[in-house]
Amino acid sequence: MSSQIFLKTSQDIELFSGYPEFKQIATNTATTPEEEPAAKQDDDEVVPESRNKRSIVASVLSPCGRYIAYSKKDYVFIMTGKDFEIEYYKLKLSSVYDLKFSPSGNFLSTWQRISSVDTKPQNAKIWYLNPKQKADEELNLVYEYGANSQNGWSLQFSKLDNFIIKQVNKQLRIVKVDLTNKDKEIKFDFEKPYAVLKQEESKQFFGTYLISPSENPTICTFTPEKAGKPAHLTIWPITEGVITKKITTKTFFKADSCQLKWNPMGNAILCVATTDFDSSNQSYYGENTLYLLTFQGVNGTLGGNSIRVSLSKDGPIHDFTWSPTSRQFGVVHGFMPATVTFFDIRGNVVHSLVDQPKNTLSFSPSGRYILIAGFGNLQGSIEILDRHDKFKSITKFTASNTSVCDWSPGGEFILTATLSPRLRVDNSIHVWHVSGKLIYTRPYKELLKASWRPNLINKNGAVEDVHDPVITNVQKDLIIHETAEKALAKQKELAAKNLLKSKDSSSSLNGNGTNSTSNGNSGSSSSGGAYRPPHARKTGRTIPGLTRDSSNGSSSSTNSSGTKTVPGMTRQVPGMAPTNNNKESKSASKNRKRRNNKKEETDGASKTANAPVLNKETSPEERKMRSLLKKLRAIQNLKERQANGDKLEDTQVQKIGTESKVMEELKFLGWSEDDQAKA
Repeated sequence: MSSQIFLKTSQDIELFSGYPEFKQIATNTATTPEEEPAAKQDDDEVVPESRNKRSIVASVLSPCGRYIAYSKKDYVFIMTGKDFEIEYYKLKLSSVYDLKFSPSGNFLSTWQRISSVDTKPQNAKIWYLNPKQKADEELNLVYEYGANSQNGWSLQFSKLDNFIIKQVNKQLRIVKVDLTNKDKEIKFDFEKPYAVLKQEESKQFFGTYLISPSENPTICTFTPEKAGKPAHLTIWPITEGVITKKITTKTFFKADSCQLKWNPMGNAILCVATTDFDSSNQSYYGENTLYLLTFQGVNGTLGGNSIRVSLSKDGPIHDFTWSPTSRQFGVVHGFMPATVTFFDIRGNVVHSLVDQPKNTLSFSPSGRYILIAGFGNLQGSIEILDRHDKFKSITKFTASNTSVCDWSPGGEFILTATLSPRLRVDNSIHVWHVSGKLIYTRPYKELLKASWRPNLINKNGAVEDVHDPVITNVQKDLIIHETAEKALAKQKELAAKNLLKSKDSSSSLNGNGTNSTSNGNSGSSSSGGAYRPPHARKTGRTIPGLTRDSSNGSSSSTNSSGTKTVPGMTRQVPGMAPTNNNKESKSASKNRKRRNNKKEETDGASKTANAPVLNKETSPEERKMRSLLKKLRAIQNLKERQANGDKLEDTQVQKIGTESKVMEELKFLGWSEDDQAKA
């Protein structure tokens, strides 16, 4: 079986087969008694109230690929089968606005909108999907609780669905269930939990927590800083009773929130700590810091490690993700154009790409191909790299206005989609081959969800045969769907029209066209021309007073006196006597003089600036000579005072005695008494 595509509109759910047919194989066929079509009366269609009940409110695919659940006004439908053709159960439950499956598909969580009448609402419910469920039996409700907000309302399950975590005040309570005994009734009792994780500091609380995707799960918790106390990132093992042992921990400041992401093996986690404000005032979204926590052995028996990942460029972290091999991860970081860097599990740089406008990074399921793209406010450019060939670029293409970008389970195809409500127009899906070829497209008036169906995991936990055909010769063997061929042809036609339109526009701006004569049809090529208003460009009309000087190819205008003036200057009104343009008003004369003076000052300054600058830097000999000459002048002044009868101090008399020594030093430096006479 090839990969399947799941689509959701406001009225329907669709399932398409993958490459090469892309055929619709299933749609929303489950109906309720209230949804039967109404009869017509007097040739006027009666629109029943039940039309609102037909619209799909919420839908979700199970991570195991076995189930799909969707809700309408009063019912929740759970479908299963190869093409979701089997109705597993129809649950009568109204106002369900959110659905979520556990990782192994054993539990379905539903969230209902709270009514104003309910004082203590139990609007969040968890249902057990027993493989031995019979159609006439009621679905087993294992737990219900109140959740006011739709954000973060669901509980966290381990990979095998045997551990369930719920936060109660400042505690994390963990319940363990036995799914091997199918006949035993399953209930979640958080009043008597299997394990409890308490916060060490009384004033702090767990801001974020995430259970690892391994068969022997651990928990990573984030505690934000508060009251001068630093933030904490800690990995805990799940042991019975009160959990006190830490596998590894990291303490730091500048952290108001944190985003956690485990690697597939569950032995390393990336944590992006974010502050609410950026102290450098360079970003609206605060400061980002990336941390890496790792451990070895079951529950960290072989030790753990925590480091801060050094990023080469300042700015926000746009995206970060693990390779499916769990041994490497990639980060898109820095102010635009951003830097894409790949690290190993120890935090060492493996490879770095040149700066480019990208904000999305995704590994193929096999880990061989890497997709980097610029979505959102960027142009939608996509580049595919080959990890096995030293990150060599395979292809580049553009998928504008992309809301969703997802690899197929086999890793040979890429799904891009434009969804509502992010974009209300041009809703569509596109399927690309890893070589960059567009192979399928389908437009929609309104599209809400688009994704690949996950790998189908059977009841025993084994992955069934879901694969993509590997195409070795893309030019010969790749089959392009007719919808993609039509889209490409339409795109080429539109590009040709735009090119022709731009040429016509440029030729209109040039006057009579690129190939024009006096009648504007054909002739020799000419460049430039007088400005022609839009209404006169296609008619070939000439504008009174505007002619073209054929001698030099320049535009000119002729006034009534026969004098040519530059276009844009004031022209003569027909019938009026020509004005004396040589006479200048007083204000114009003042402005002209002011401009001339300013120009002279500017020219003078430029000449001064361009003049050669003398090197004022003197040598040590010149500085020494200046010092000695200064001493000699002081001695001469003292001698004059002594000759006039002034009483000198002993130090001044001693200074006069050093005259011969000063003269010797000056002569040694090349000074003579003639120089003193000239001075």
